[in-house]
Amino acid sequence: MNKKPHILIVDDDSRILKLLKKFLTQNDFLVSTSTSAVEAAELLANFTYDLIVLDVMMPEVTGIEFATKIKDSGSVMPIVMLTALSEPEDRIRGLESGANDYVTKPFEPRELLLRINNLINSHNLHKKEQEIARFGNNYYNLFTKELTQNDKHIKLSSSEEKLLDTLIESDGNVISRDDISEKMGGLNPRSVDVQIVRLRNKIEPDPKAPKFLKTIRNQGYVLYT
Repeated sequence: MNKKPHILIVDDDSRILKLLKKFLTQNDFLVSTSTSAVEAAELLANFTYDLIVLDVMMPEVTGIEFATKIKDSGSVMPIVMLTALSEPEDRIRGLESGANDYVTKPFEPRELLLRINNLINSHNLHKKEQEIARFGNNYYNLFTKELTQNDKHIKLSSSEEKLLDTLIESDGNVISRDDISEKMGGLNPRSVDVQIVRLRNKIEPDPKAPKFLKTIRNQGYVLYT
């Protein structure tokens, strides 16, 4: 099952919170709500969200101030700003604070839904594109399991994919033959050596003098990325 996107709505208008929560829940989202930036900050500290819908005009901490704080923390979570302010200067101020989109009140819920879906899809695609491990001229996409070398596609068997995933997950640390065997579903330890040789033949300029996939004597193997 695909995980439902989790959205945080922050607005001091309880009527809007109720309506948006009902509408987005009906459209297959998990929805949390907050009436202030202070309360929202606590939620963000304890839960992971795919997107935040943020009202501009709130007491104590405004949406502009809160969006700036979120982006300054290093978060790349998409932000949709809601506001009754429709002047170009207000829109620019919202976007400068780190908002990815800007919707003026009153708004059509279906339009907001489209904007939310577009932002989440774009964000997820960007994350997938970033899931690339590089070693030399090799680029391995951890999501699609595609290996390219000098812009040429290199075909991997399912066992080679599992081996490469396992080595990358070790993050530059030595992993023993037995641990590799276990992570690959109980593969015979001797078969691990065979898969190592096959993978080297595909990723190393000189498989007999490997630069990336090295054997550490009496310990195991390590992949340097």
